[in-house]
Amino acid sequence: MNNLEYNKWLKEKIDELANTNIKCNGNYNEDLIREYLIFSSYVGIGEELLNFFKQNINDENLLKVLFKILLDESEEYSNDARYSAARMIPLFNSDILKKYKKELHHAQSYKINNLKPFPKDEPIWLSECKW
Repeated sequence: MNNLEYNKWLKEKIDELANTNIKCNGNYNEDLIREYLIFSSYVGIGEELLNFFKQNINDENLLKVLFKILLDESEEYSNDARYSAARMIPLFNSDILKKYKKELHHAQSYKINNLKPFPKDEPIWLSECKW
């Protein structure tokens, strides 16, 4: 597959994802969220998927799925979705994030910076109390 074919396939895949029902019976489909995370990282092309996360920064159920993906240390999946989950989690409302200090502390302990939701500066509220 050459570059042009790959970009066309990528665009079609992102369009397909954006038009797929990401919830079933009110619950997020974890596999689809993983794909959203992976494909949202494609600059320019993945903006629609990235915007999905930005538009849902108050959705605690989505945050729970992101933590589940980020903290999944099994080798069943690549780390791409985990890296993206780490980048999306800090976008969420801090009032919701504060409920998940235990999960955040665990993620902050990862040796790989890309798996840390706050790789440079932790928010003050996170260091005030462990949990």
